[in-house]
Amino acid sequence: MSTEEGTITKIAGDKAWVLVRRSSACDGCKSGGVCSSLGGSGDMEAEAINTADSKVGDRVRLKLSSKSIWKISFMFYIIPVIFLALGAIVGMEIGKRSFPGFDPEMMSLAIALLACAVGFLIVWVYSRIVGEKREYVPEVIRILKPPG
Repeated sequence: MSTEEGTITKIAGDKAWVLVRRSSACDGCKSGGVCSSLGGSGDMEAEAINTADSKVGDRVRLKLSSKSIWKISFMFYIIPVIFLALGAIVGMEIGKRSFPGFDPEMMSLAIALLACAVGFLIVWVYSRIVGEKREYVPEVIRILKPPG
């Protein structure tokens, strides 16, 4: 289980938006710059399920299961790469067999890029389908410090 600490910025029903500071876990991430560049600082806002009945301004702890993190990471990083590689292989074969006067490497590149785009599209659709599933949404599990 992965946990982070943050501050509640907004509440709507059973959802809470939590401002989270980049943690040491971000330091080893190859995409670490993406998060900070989105907001310009080291802070990120995450939507979470508010099971601790926290209020705006509360300092809270969030959790997300490690299994969910691995599934998300696989989908977002590995699926497009697999599609890219398969597209390159298929494109090379198509280029050799179907277009003898055409450079097969160019066909390989074109189909690889198209396949990678399809991989990203699949990831995007998948994220829309599972984005609301409870196992993929962080959960506010404890209030660390009451406001004031």
